[in-house]
Amino acid sequence: MGELFRPELIPDYILKISKAFPKTIEILLLSLLFSLLLGGIFAAMGMSGKKALVKISSGWIAFMRGVPTLILIFLLYLGLPQVLKRIGIDLSGVSTTTFIITTLSLSASANMAEMMRSACLAIDKGQKEAALSVGMSPAVAFIRIILPQALGVAIPTLGNNFIMLFKETSLAFTIGVMDLMGKARAVSAVNYGATKLEVYVATAVIFWVFCFVFEKLFKFIEKAYTVGRKA
Repeated sequence: MGELFRPELIPDYILKISKAFPKTIEILLLSLLFSLLLGGIFAAMGMSGKKALVKISSGWIAFMRGVPTLILIFLLYLGLPQVLKRIGIDLSGVSTTTFIITTLSLSASANMAEMMRSACLAIDKGQKEAALSVGMSPAVAFIRIILPQALGVAIPTLGNNFIMLFKETSLAFTIGVMDLMGKARAVSAVNYGATKLEVYVATAVIFWVFCFVFEKLFKFIEKAYTVGRKA
């Protein structure tokens, strides 16, 4: 059991733990990029109208939504190397950061796919038909007419997904990544856990502050993007 709660230590711990913020941002941004790419692929498959592709997309989304991210981390980090080793592929040189980025990208891709699909379906079909009637190809109609409007619809959901992804980076410490949570555990270990409460309050403050900033940022982006676009 540690000493009495000492809130005066929290500001110092915030500074120490924040040194790991660049690693967390690296994981966040790369996971966001790859999850958007994967989400785009599965969203396109889901809207293709082809039964096989629609089923694959639905199955992927259902699986990724149904499996907890923590379990997925362990499956990829502990299970995948063993499976691939049987066929002569050695993953021992792959960094833990790569594993966590891969896991978060796969997990978040389901929400990204649904976000994109819903945003595209929210646009009136008549606009696409009108674009096609004036000679635009389906691809041009999508890029010039549907996509700009779908982006405006998707921004609030993207903001929520971004914040959820940011919070899920806190699972990276489970496989030894020195992100914010990993740094918090290291700082706590220096004092043999005597100031655990102060350390984790400091960590909570860091996450809360950045989630607040990200929320305001996406609201500003949404407002700026949709100005003059709404009918």
